[in-house]
Amino acid sequence: MIINKTNIHKILLITLSNLGDIILTTPVLEKLYDEFPGAEITVITGPAGMDIFTQHPAVKDVRTHIKKASITARVRQAMEIRREKFDIVVDLKNSLIPYFSGAKISSRMSFGHWGAVRHKRDEHLEKLSTLMERPFRNSRFFMPSGAEDRKFVSAVLGEEWVRCVLLNPGAKSHLKRWDAKKFARLADMIVGELACRVLIVGTDSDRSVVDEVKGQMTTSFIDLCGRTTIGALAELMRRSDLVVTNDSAPLHVASAVNTPTVAIFGPTDERRYGPLSVKSRVVKPSVPCRPCGRALCSTGPDEGCISQISVNEVFRAAKELLGSNV
Repeated sequence: MIINKTNIHKILLITLSNLGDIILTTPVLEKLYDEFPGAEITVITGPAGMDIFTQHPAVKDVRTHIKKASITARVRQAMEIRREKFDIVVDLKNSLIPYFSGAKISSRMSFGHWGAVRHKRDEHLEKLSTLMERPFRNSRFFMPSGAEDRKFVSAVLGEEWVRCVLLNPGAKSHLKRWDAKKFARLADMIVGELACRVLIVGTDSDRSVVDEVKGQMTTSFIDLCGRTTIGALAELMRRSDLVVTNDSAPLHVASAVNTPTVAIFGPTDERRYGPLSVKSRVVKPSVPCRPCGRALCSTGPDEGCISQISVNEVFRAAKELLGSNV
C-alpha cells in the first residue's frame, strides 16, 4: 500500500498492558514517529505504560485499556475512537478496535506465523511492516529518563567511579525466579572477586525476595527495591556496567538502554523474550522440556527447571561480559 504521508495527521497506536510487553512495543512508536513526523499520535496502553508514552514528543494523548468492561462500555469506546477520525490505527493487542475505527488504514488481527521463532519486538514491527508493505527491523526503543530520575541516580551512585552491577532477583512467576540464595552467593562473588558495587532493584511486590537475598549476603550492597521509577531504573541501567536479571520487565529495560545483560531463563523461550543488548548472555537449564512457557512445572518441583542453573554458570557469564577490566 502506498501511503500519502501528507494526508496522515492522526495515528492511534494500541499497545499492551504489562511493563515488559509495553517496552517491546516502543520500537513501533519510534518507527511511526520517523515515518510520520508531523502526525499526532494517541496511545492506548496499560497503566504501566503511562510514564513512558506521556514523555514522547509525538504523543498527544495516552489512555489506558478498559479492563473487564461491559460490552456496552467497549462499544462506546469504539464509537468514541471512530468519531476522532484517525488516519491510521495500529493495534498490537489484536482487539476489534481497528474494525470499528473508520480509519483509512488499519491493522487487522494476526495469530502468529508458521516457521522460525521470532523475538516479540520483531513480531510487533512486522505488523507495521505488513501495514505499510515494506520491512521495518531493529528499530530503536523509547525509554525516557527525566531530570529528577537523573538527579536520583547521581545521588545513589555518588561521585566516586566504581563499576556497578545491578541485580534483579524478582519476577511475577516463581518459575522465573532464580533462587534468592544463589543470587546472594552471586552478589558476594561479584563484590569479592570482581571488585564491583552491587545494587539490588525490584518493585514493591519483590520486597520479600529482595529481603531474602539481602539476608543471605555477607558483602555490602545498595538496596533500591521499590525506590525507582521506570525512568530512574532506565537511567540506573544506562550507568551500570552489567545487569543480571530474571526473565521480567527489567530485562527489557536493559535491552532498551543497551546495557550488557546476563538473563537467567527458566520455562520461557529466550528466542522470543531474550535480551537484545549488543552484549548479552542467556543462562538456561539444559532440560528437554523447555521452553514450555507454562505457569506450573509438569515435573513437580515448585521451583521448576530454573533451579538447575548454578551460581558458577551465571558468574562466568557475568565475568565474561565485564571483560578485560576484571
